[in-house]
Amino acid sequence: TDPTQQWKLAFLAAFSLTTRVYVTMVDVDALKDERLGYSEGIPIVSPLGFILGGFFVGFGSKLGNGCTTGHGICGLARRSTRSLTAVLAFMAAGIFAATGCSPTCPFHPYLRDSYESVGKHLPTEFTIGIGTVLASLAAGAVLPGFFGRGLHENATAMEKDEYDNNKRKIVPAIFSAAFFSVGLAISQMTISSKIYGFLNVNGLRDGTWDPTLACVMGGGLVVSFVSYQWVKGFNAFKNPKALDCPLSQKSTVGRFNVPTNKVIDTSLILGEAMFGLGWGIAGLCPGPAIFLAFAGYPNVLLKWWPSFFVGSLLADKVKSLLVKIQSSSSPSDKSKAQ
Repeated sequence: TDPTQQWKLAFLAAFSLTTRVYVTMVDVDALKDERLGYSEGIPIVSPLGFILGGFFVGFGSKLGNGCTTGHGICGLARRSTRSLTAVLAFMAAGIFAATGCSPTCPFHPYLRDSYESVGKHLPTEFTIGIGTVLASLAAGAVLPGFFGRGLHENATAMEKDEYDNNKRKIVPAIFSAAFFSVGLAISQMTISSKIYGFLNVNGLRDGTWDPTLACVMGGGLVVSFVSYQWVKGFNAFKNPKALDCPLSQKSTVGRFNVPTNKVIDTSLILGEAMFGLGWGIAGLCPGPAIFLAFAGYPNVLLKWWPSFFVGSLLADKVKSLLVKIQSSSSPSDKSKAQ
């Protein structure tokens, strides 16, 4: 019901509904993976692998404040050294996990399943039903943003502008989510072999390495970089027409919400390394995982996502604890300095 958060619900609703429409009406074979179950370089993730992968991704992305999209595309596009450090950390960890979890790895029996179990990983009527219900609930949650009550009679001009801006975010969020969902499907970033085909560098030796993921991230990075040339303060080249706020917003109160944190610390490196481990274990980051959950994939919907939320909540507690420790140590540091 918070007007400032309605655009997020709109994004989720549009993403979920676009996913359902795409996999049922546009391309029913969009998630078909020709290499899954037939290529030794493409593993079948076990239930425990999905649980651990979701937990590490949730914990790491919260602790490191970003993932493949936040740091890898948006952060690099604005030439952030912090994001570059994050990308190096999660790429190294992802490659380590995906490549290292071979049949000779002691964890292989626990993190990988047999090729005969492929059928257990596919959507069922029950999980498809859950995905459809969740998509419907997300769509219903957006309605207050369109038809909710307006401001009180004594609202100031600034409050009215802020209220209007919050409503103006909803339509762009819907289109962004739809493009994101379709883009994931077309680029095949929802297909396991495309992720492991890149992260498992043994494929370079065997001739089966797949550069698709790098091409997709590179394409997104180029588009994001060009877009930032129109954001004042983040453009690499002089642009007198650079904007102070999004085109859909009123300039009186509108603004771009671009991260400005430049700190490279243990939380960033450790968090992104954990994210990379989870990515390499289960082959999923949040965007494709949302797509597969709404498409009804049982291990993603019932194992990966619950573990993701647990990891994220735990990381939030850890971050709060670290802040308390740092604030309590500050007085002693000041006294030492004196």
